[in-house]
Amino acid sequence: MKIGVRGRGSAVGASPRPTRVALYNLTTTTRWGGVETFVWEVAAQLSQRGYQVEIFGGRGPIQNPKSKIQNRVRRFPYIDRDAWRKVPLLGRQYTLTKLLERLSMEPFALPALMRGKFDIVHIQKPYDLPVGALAKLSGAKLLFGCHGKDFWPGDRLFTRFVDASVSASRFNASQVRERYGIDPVVVYNGVDLDAFGPDSTNDAAVLQRHGLRPSTPDSPALLYAGRLVRWKGVEYILQALPSLEPVNTRLWIAGEGTYREDLEHAARQLGVSERVRFLGRLDTSDLAALYRSCAMLVATSFVNETFGMALCEAMACGAAVVASDFGGFREVVEPGVTGLLARPQDPADLARNINTLLADPDLARRMGMAGRQRVLTMFSWEAVADRLEEVYGCLVPSST
Repeated sequence: MKIGVRGRGSAVGASPRPTRVALYNLTTTTRWGGVETFVWEVAAQLSQRGYQVEIFGGRGPIQNPKSKIQNRVRRFPYIDRDAWRKVPLLGRQYTLTKLLERLSMEPFALPALMRGKFDIVHIQKPYDLPVGALAKLSGAKLLFGCHGKDFWPGDRLFTRFVDASVSASRFNASQVRERYGIDPVVVYNGVDLDAFGPDSTNDAAVLQRHGLRPSTPDSPALLYAGRLVRWKGVEYILQALPSLEPVNTRLWIAGEGTYREDLEHAARQLGVSERVRFLGRLDTSDLAALYRSCAMLVATSFVNETFGMALCEAMACGAAVVASDFGGFREVVEPGVTGLLARPQDPADLARNINTLLADPDLARRMGMAGRQRVLTMFSWEAVADRLEEVYGCLVPSST
């Protein structure tokens, strides 16, 4: 078995300062999501600690207004996955089209990676193993980050070029270990504690702007926050609604995705559409207000969930959580302390767990307080950067 870090330059904890780090991930500048947030936040943390960081992304509109490294963001041409899916026979080839999207950027980005003389090239997806392998010709160390299960045929050929590996959770690390024989270091994702916290000053105004009634013990509001795709399991929340007490329990759905029409249809078929509000994608401040205002956050993924960013955000805001007992959710939620875990794809068990907290608001409140403390301890971006620095220190010898 290959270990997570090869070619150790100094002992863990020495905290050397690599001169130059390339954070390579096409979608950082073209889409929003957990991996993208990770790149922006880690870049900011490392820059503050003296690293010279550059972000390599696709030519897209995404900016991070809080980031202080906007002048060190490189954007390169690429062919979007949706364009590839218009090619005959590629319409449903989701893994292949995402790989082609990544490969299409490599000819433009690779020369800049080579000229940059980076000490570390940190990729975030298995799709970028080829460009990472080529970047090593410049003398850089290759750090293979993995936040999911984006494996593809032929990817194992490139793992011999990997110098170190990190994963978003123990669950994800086990997937990487099984696939590649590499033992990654676990570096959890983090939460912006300035954006997600207990300050509720503007929450009433946010609810009013979205036409939402506040959650009350007699008419509680559950919240789902995330993409609307099949494997997120939102339909199981809809199926649980008729079994909840009080009978007028509502559901706020924050997010967009290709599965929205199916969910709207399911709500009508179940006779609960009047209790469900589809809010679309919300900005950070509005989403934080909903975390603070809901009775609890409900997360129901049953595939591909390696961490649980929405869970961390909600806990940081003091919300109790009910999540499916799956994947990385088990590492974010401390069952019985910060929230409850329900069997995946089981609306009856989901309803039972939700009802437990609806029947005991004081318990939910205590869980919310414990959840915030857990986030402060484990999931701040400062803690993430601390763990990542230890890995970097094993790759690059100290200059002192």
